[in-house]
Amino acid sequence: MFSDVSPDEMSKVMGRSALLFADLDVGQHRNVFVPETIEHVVVVAPHTRGDGRHRAVSELTYRTLFDGGNRLERGAAARIADAVSKRSPDYALLSLDRSASTGPHDAAMIETADIHDQQREHALTRPFPSWMSFLDPAQQALVARNYNGPARIAGPAGTGKTVVALHRMAYRARRTTGKLLFTTFVRNLPRCQQQAFAQLAPEIGDRAEFKSLHSWAGELLGMRGQPDRMDMTAADNAFNRAWSRVGRRGPLPEIESDNRYWREEVDRLIKGRGLTAFEEYARLDRRGRNGTLRRSAREAVWALYEEYEGLRKEAGFLDANDLISAALREVRAEPLGERYDMVVVDEVQDMTVMGLRLAHAIVEDAPNALLLVGDGQQQVYAGGWRLSDAGIPIVGRGAILEVNYRNQDAILELAASLEGKGVVDDLDGEAAITLSRSKTALRGGGVAETWHGDNDEVERQVRLQLDRIKERGIPLSATALITRTNHEADRFRSALRRWKVPFRNLEDYDCTEEEKLKIGTVYRAKGLDFRAILHPFFSKSQPEEEVSDARRDRERLSVNQRFVAITRARDYVWLGVVED
Repeated sequence: MFSDVSPDEMSKVMGRSALLFADLDVGQHRNVFVPETIEHVVVVAPHTRGDGRHRAVSELTYRTLFDGGNRLERGAAARIADAVSKRSPDYALLSLDRSASTGPHDAAMIETADIHDQQREHALTRPFPSWMSFLDPAQQALVARNYNGPARIAGPAGTGKTVVALHRMAYRARRTTGKLLFTTFVRNLPRCQQQAFAQLAPEIGDRAEFKSLHSWAGELLGMRGQPDRMDMTAADNAFNRAWSRVGRRGPLPEIESDNRYWREEVDRLIKGRGLTAFEEYARLDRRGRNGTLRRSAREAVWALYEEYEGLRKEAGFLDANDLISAALREVRAEPLGERYDMVVVDEVQDMTVMGLRLAHAIVEDAPNALLLVGDGQQQVYAGGWRLSDAGIPIVGRGAILEVNYRNQDAILELAASLEGKGVVDDLDGEAAITLSRSKTALRGGGVAETWHGDNDEVERQVRLQLDRIKERGIPLSATALITRTNHEADRFRSALRRWKVPFRNLEDYDCTEEEKLKIGTVYRAKGLDFRAILHPFFSKSQPEEEVSDARRDRERLSVNQRFVAITRARDYVWLGVVED
C-alpha cells in the first residue's frame, strides 16, 4: 500500500494528517477524528529500515497492525477514503483499491475515530477497548487541555471518564519522554486498561505502567531494600485479637457490635488519613460517616488502633495502609530513579487520603502531570474525603462529563431510582449535576428487571435469566454476575458448575473476549462494562428503632454497591432482591 512512498514524502503527508482529519466531511455529516487513534506507519520492503520518525513494518507483516479488528464498518471506511482522496492529491496514496481487496484488513488501513451516530453506536456495541475509536467534542477538548497543575475529571457512571483519561495519557506520552503510570485501588482493573491503551498507543511500550497503587508501592520498596511484606490475613487476625483485648469491653459495642465497622474506622479514617496523634483524630471531621463520636468513644477507637499496631509491629508485617505510607516516605526522602511525566488515578473515590498523597508525590504539581478520575456515587469503601484533605489543589482544573455512553435508558432509570442517587459530586465536596441530567447516547431503551423473592428461589431465577439473556442474543462473553461478597460469589459459582455454565472470575479477567460468564464481587467489577448484568442482592431488614448511625453507613455503601453493579450493564440488568 505504501511501499513506493519515500520517508520524506510520507512525512509530508502525515504531517498534515491531524489537520485534514479534524475537518473532514463525509456525506452530510461532520466527523471529528481523534488524533490519538491515528498512528503514522510506513510500510517498507522486507529488511528495510524506516526513517526513525514513523513506525516501520514490512509489506509482508503490515496486516498484524489490525489484529485487534476493525473499528469502523467497511462501508464507512470506504467513504472516508474517498473523501480524503478528493480533498488532497497527496492522499491518493491512501485510497483503497477495491478490485484488489482481499478482506476486511484492507478497509482498515485508514481506520480512525468517527462520531457520526451510526459509528458511535457501532463502537459501543463492542467490548471496552473498541471505545478507544471515538470521542465526542466535549471529551476531545479535555484530551489536549493544558492544566498548570493537578486536574480531575468527574461525572456519572458510563460517561467515558476513563476513555478520556487514556486518550489524554496517549496525548501526553507523545509529547514527553518520561514514564507514565495508570493506577487505581482496584487490583484487576489495570490489566483491562493496559489492553485498551495498547490499541490506542502501541508505540509507547514499556514507558506506560498499568498497576494498582499497592503493587507500585511494593515494587518501589523492594527496589529500595525496604520491608514490603503486606499480609492481609495476618492483619485480620491481629485486628480480631485487638478487638478481643480492648474493643469489646468498652463503649464501642454499644454503638456498633460488628467489629468490621471499627476496622473500617481504623483503616480508612485513622491509618488511611495518616493520623499519628489522638488529638488529630479527636478533631477529625468523620466525612462519609453518619453521626458523631463523642470523645470517650474516640478514645476507645484510638486504644483499639494502638493495640492493633502493637500486635502488627510485633509480628513484623505491613497492612495495606502501611505499604502506601512506607512508599510515600521513600518518595519524599529520595527522588525516583526515573522521572514520571504523568500519573492517572482511576476510580479515585475509593483511594485513601494517603493513597492520594502518594500519587501526588510522584509528580507533585507539575503541569498536566496528575489526573484524578472518578465518581463519588460509585464509592464502595467506607469513609470519605475532599481532595483538599490530601493537599491536592485542583481549583479551576476540573471537568464534569454528562453524556452516558454505557447504559440504555431503562438501566439509567433503575440506577437513578436508588435512594440517594440524585446528585453527582465533583470529588471535592460540591454538588456537580443531578443524575437525571445525564443523557444516554444509546438507543433502544434496554431492559431493567427487578425481582423480589426468598433465598430458596434465587438460584432458579438466575438460571431463568441466563436463558432469557441468551434468547436476546447476548453471549456469555458479554454477561456478568455480580455479588456483594465473596461468600455469595462462591455460592453462585457452585450453581454455575452444576448447570455446566463456563465462567471466568472477575479477579482474573483482563478484558480478553471469551465465551464465558464473568462472576465476582462488585469490588472487582469497578470500571468494567458488560451488555448484561445479573445482580442478586441479599437484603436484611432492620426494625426502625434498631437502625444506628453505623447501620446507616453500611446501608449507604450497600446502595452504592447496587448502583455500581447496575451501571455495569449496557442493555440488560436483573436486580434480584432476596428478602429475609
